[in-house]
Amino acid sequence: MSLIDLVSWNYKDTPEEFNKQVRNGYEYFEDLMIKNSIDNFVILITCNRIEIYFENKLQKEIPADGAIKLSYPESVFHLFNVSSGLESMVVGENDILRQIKDAADLSRKRMHMSKILDFTFQKALSIGKLVRTQTNIAHGKTSMAAIATDIIENKYNSYHNLCIIGTGKMAESLLNYLKGNNGIKITVAGRNIEHAKDLAIRYGCYYSDLSDINGIVNKNDIIITATSSKKYIIDSGILAGINDKRILIDLSNPPNIEKIGRKNIEIYSFEDIGKISEETRKQRDIEIRKARSIIEDEFKLYEYKINQIRSDDIIAIFYKFAEKVKEDEVNELTKKVDLNEVQLKYINLMMNSFTNKILSPYTNSVKTFIKNNERYSYILNEYEKMLNERLGSNLKKLLEENRVYSI
Repeated sequence: MSLIDLVSWNYKDTPEEFNKQVRNGYEYFEDLMIKNSIDNFVILITCNRIEIYFENKLQKEIPADGAIKLSYPESVFHLFNVSSGLESMVVGENDILRQIKDAADLSRKRMHMSKILDFTFQKALSIGKLVRTQTNIAHGKTSMAAIATDIIENKYNSYHNLCIIGTGKMAESLLNYLKGNNGIKITVAGRNIEHAKDLAIRYGCYYSDLSDINGIVNKNDIIITATSSKKYIIDSGILAGINDKRILIDLSNPPNIEKIGRKNIEIYSFEDIGKISEETRKQRDIEIRKARSIIEDEFKLYEYKINQIRSDDIIAIFYKFAEKVKEDEVNELTKKVDLNEVQLKYINLMMNSFTNKILSPYTNSVKTFIKNNERYSYILNEYEKMLNERLGSNLKKLLEENRVYSI
């Protein structure tokens, strides 16, 4: 069986379908999993990807039109690549670590996290930090905000008024890059004027709401959109009356700016930023190879630990099952024979000793096998199959009683 499965829509592999799916919120994908009887999952949603990592215990085919589907171990390798910044539009970007942490935290809060998934996501965060520590992959321009700033810096001599539409993490990243450039007036605009005001005050900027979008477009030479809006904020009608030069940078997906063919208006779309980042990827080829080597080494440690967790859970179920059998047999015995407390005590001690002597050689052999072999997942799969056949509907109950999340 697959330990962890993945369905993914992303900017690189499934751009058209991703642009459709990104219009849906977290609850949409949560309902998708619940309706398909998937209890344990983590949903990662960013401006570049929607990915659902889940334990598919029933081996169900999840309806996910146009998605990339991966099974273990490829699914976990992919997650480790994502956390290391290798799958980002801008290689080495750091914000993905926060996004992965937030996704895992939300899964825990909504009671969708399992022991296996929890360990996997903790490991992903650890590997992401390790890659950034041991390589130079995160040095230099490693975010969409940084690339947007590069574009702007080349235009400072001609442009003086800049507006950032949006008040989230991307807007804050832009302000961090732009602060200190005294030759340009910066305004923060948002649907919530209080959020725009708070952000603007922190960075010494002006602020505005979006009620007068025409005025914002008329007053500012450079406009950057970075919102979660599902429709255009600046459309062709708004731009129709603009005759002066403008630079519009759209860091949103779905797009916030409608593209038009006007020589005086330069529009940099999400895809255009992606093309610039691809050049960055080529320049970082050596660091990418170093990162992949680290991921491969860390995956071996991860796989060893994950199989230890699985084997411990399986062994716990063996003993739990044996305890249940013992209780049933003692109950049957007491129906036939009148036993006092002392006799029951010694019968239980004898049966416990008997159980341990029977199971101990087998459970120790599993632990020894894991210790001395690199590839051992198949034996755990066989044990799990046997437990399912023997215990049937009782397996879930025993798992819950023993607080075992997954085998």
